Amino acid sequence: MGKCEDGHRIPGWKEMQQLPAQWELYKRLVEGVPEGIAVKDVLVGNHWAYVEAESGCGMAMVVHGGRGLYGLYPKARCMELRDLAAQCVSWNFLEASVGVAALNAWYSTPENAAAAGMKIEEKGSNDGFDLYRSLCAGKRVTVVGHFPLIERLADECELTVLERNPHGDDVPDPGCEYIIPHQDVTFMTGITLTNKTMPRLLQLSRESGGSAILVGPSVVPAPVLYEYGVDCMAGSIIVDPERAKAAVMQAATSGIFKHGVQKMRVERPGWLESLK
Repeated sequence: MGKCEDGHRIPGWKEMQQLPAQWELYKRLVEGVPEGIAVKDVLVGNHWAYVEAESGCGMAMVVHGGRGLYGLYPKARCMELRDLAAQCVSWNFLEASVGVAALNAWYSTPENAAAAGMKIEEKGSNDGFDLYRSLCAGKRVTVVGHFPLIERLADECELTVLERNPHGDDVPDPGCEYIIPHQDVTFMTGITLTNKTMPRLLQLSRESGGSAILVGPSVVPAPVLYEYGVDCMAGSIIVDPERAKAAVMQAATSGIFKHGVQKMRVERPGWLESLK
């Protein structure tokens, strides 16, 4: 119920159900987390939020800012996983980061990701941009979020990078309204779920009729997202919880993928075949 010794309850799934229709995508994600799963531990490091539950472990990139002060400590460890996942709707983005990590403690467990059709390349790259590079060749491609080395796509496609804190040739992210409806492929950082821009970005992508690919450790590989226009979820699973937990505690950045975290992807059935 989200209660600790003082009896104070953090609003969770029960309160989330009263939110208006604009929150439907978030409600569907949290609804998919079963009741009765206990949270065992919550870590918030410099770069990653990490949630350990009876179902498994999940992570998400830490996003700072938003409204107010972080209010989940120390009660987060007293909550059921579904109630902690409901924090994904918080306008305090640090709380929302923990909520997304809690979603991944259900959807991104190796067992549940495998049931959703997880693919991992045994040899070669599991990076979402490398995997779908041929899909981008000669196309209009937008990437939401300035990923490291994203410029490597620029020679192969008509590339636009939308970024909240733009630099170089980046376009400020309000440009999404004008650009995404005309793209062949749109890559979106998983952080768009945390900062609440994902529902609108997916609406704009559907207008284009192009492909929508979610990329990054914060990606929640939930098949329900296919109903909102997602074609691929290139996220990650935690294969060694102790190593991953230690990496979070020691402020690992992208190096976490060498310490218990494995990149993977889940694709809409028939998606790539439909593009041929």
